[in-house]
Amino acid sequence: MDPFVLLSTSHTVLFSDDYRPPSAILELANTRAQSPTPTTTDTITMPGKHVHFNEENIFYSPTPSESTPSPTLSESSLPSSSGPTTPPQLRELFMHLGPVAIHPILAYHPYVFPVNYNVSYPPVTASANIRASPINLDSYCLAEPATNPPIPVLTLQNDLLPWRCEIRASTSHYVTVEDVLVQLYRFLRIPGTREEFKAAPSQRIRDAISETYHNRCLRASSAEDYEEEKRKGLKRVDFLMGRTTFMGLSSTKLGPDAWVLNLQ
Repeated sequence: MDPFVLLSTSHTVLFSDDYRPPSAILELANTRAQSPTPTTTDTITMPGKHVHFNEENIFYSPTPSESTPSPTLSESSLPSSSGPTTPPQLRELFMHLGPVAIHPILAYHPYVFPVNYNVSYPPVTASANIRASPINLDSYCLAEPATNPPIPVLTLQNDLLPWRCEIRASTSHYVTVEDVLVQLYRFLRIPGTREEFKAAPSQRIRDAISETYHNRCLRASSAEDYEEEKRKGLKRVDFLMGRTTFMGLSSTKLGPDAWVLNLQ
């Protein structure tokens, strides 16, 4: 029997209960995450499906935040977690910067996305959308500051995600375009936990998240790759329920470092 057919009708998701998160990120640049090795696995059984969770490779655990009320994940449904936040003194400095503009290649437009990029794939797959901007997404563009004026940290939030994504400068004293794309991808590849999955406000949402997970696994190029991706378990990207087209970043009223991650 075709293993893809067999496994797609018996859904499973792994996770570890012995995960110990790495220490909070304290520096504004050159942060590195530790990846503990899981020692046990567990499974949630759903009607007709099993969802695997795997809590390895946790780079950090941001606190939940939303830019606008979500029709799918309400504030009361968000799991509580701890993680790095912008230091108060840095936030106070941000408030005196004046207007902060996002790089055109990352800027939100409701109809024409700035780059051709599906955030569920590695950022090397991204390319400039020539219909939106004449800017090339080359090494020079990737090294440019993500904002004007440059700042060392950005916080991205989306109403489908019960976490916020902190982008920190890695190769300079400011966040670059490449930092945004690379760290966003890594953030979305962090495994989802059993508690986060259970915190979804309805069975319908959990079913949609689970289905997205299995569809993502099924795009593997071989049965071996399918098994490997399935073993790695549910990822944060699955909570987007298929809305993975990058539409750009838009500003909020929370500060010049806080941006909405627009997806379609």
